[in-house]
Amino acid sequence: MIFLGRLPCLLGDHCGAARDSRMAAVASRIAGVKGLADAGIAMVPGEYRRDSDPRQCVEIEEIPVIDLSDVEKCSPARILAIDSIRSASRDWGFFQIVGHGFPEELMASMMELVHDFFRLPIEDRSVYYSEDSSSKFRMGTSFIPSKETRRMWQDFLHQACYPPCEIAQLPTKPPSYVKISTAYAEAMNRLSKRVLGLFSESLGLESGALEEAFGGERHTMRMNYYPPCPEPELTIGLDAHADPNGFTILQQDTRVKDGLQILHCGAWVPIKPLPGAFVVNIGDQLQILSNDVYKSVEHRVVVNSERTRVSIASFYGPAEDSHIAPMAQLVTDDAPACFKESAYGKYLQSFYASKLDGKAAIKTVRY
Repeated sequence: MIFLGRLPCLLGDHCGAARDSRMAAVASRIAGVKGLADAGIAMVPGEYRRDSDPRQCVEIEEIPVIDLSDVEKCSPARILAIDSIRSASRDWGFFQIVGHGFPEELMASMMELVHDFFRLPIEDRSVYYSEDSSSKFRMGTSFIPSKETRRMWQDFLHQACYPPCEIAQLPTKPPSYVKISTAYAEAMNRLSKRVLGLFSESLGLESGALEEAFGGERHTMRMNYYPPCPEPELTIGLDAHADPNGFTILQQDTRVKDGLQILHCGAWVPIKPLPGAFVVNIGDQLQILSNDVYKSVEHRVVVNSERTRVSIASFYGPAEDSHIAPMAQLVTDDAPACFKESAYGKYLQSFYASKLDGKAAIKTVRY
């Protein structure tokens, strides 16, 4: 983690233009796009500009929404939910859930907490800046800005939920950070396990089959912060990619209608936020375990010029030391294994060491 006042020490004692340039580059990364927005820039800097995506954007009304209100019982509602998860995971790679039982007041408090953190002075936030993807807690910007030729219009917080951070690693400002973020992480962990069981049953397996295949769990949270951008059509909030984990549960900002888009049938489809809903999207490990029955979904985030947008992504997946391959129950003579076995920890390291690039990661383990 870096504190602005320590930059000269960290960059060495040699004077000159090269050192000043390095200091300016690091300071710029720490300030992030929040710093650019606060400065009131009128044009997007060159390192954020990119060519437009030639694929069109199409609004679709029939976005899959699944009600989990009565799924704990053996009832017609449970059967309907499992059938709906099966079709949405196969045809879309994503769906929204309502009736999930997650406390709405905790959802609202967590969203406001992220806003409160990024309202802090840069001196308070900068101590958490790091580009080390293995850090249990860190603040960052873009994806790997020191290695990128084109940055993304996004700042973020990353927090390990299971295995969890030490309390001492979490911010003391805002004062409610520890209480709210840990309560949210615990509630999300419970919801993730419920959803994992439903995924198992939707594949025709016992409810605990995927949990066993995961060999443990890795649960992290990324709180994304997208401030207003003066030229949103010239940049991107998050490049097109598929998530490397098992699945992701996303809380969207209901105050901003445009942001998340998924790739469906060759076109970008905006996913409008529903009050009280979560977005669930398939990640690479679930595609591998399902032997290509379910597909991880490619998605991106666009930005706007009017107001800040926040989202909270909870990534749920196998333990880092697990080895992942198509489940034996889903491999047959008619459906041979589509993927090689891979070590999940190494898969993650590879993903975070390269730029976001569609579904490039899963291609490395496909037969």
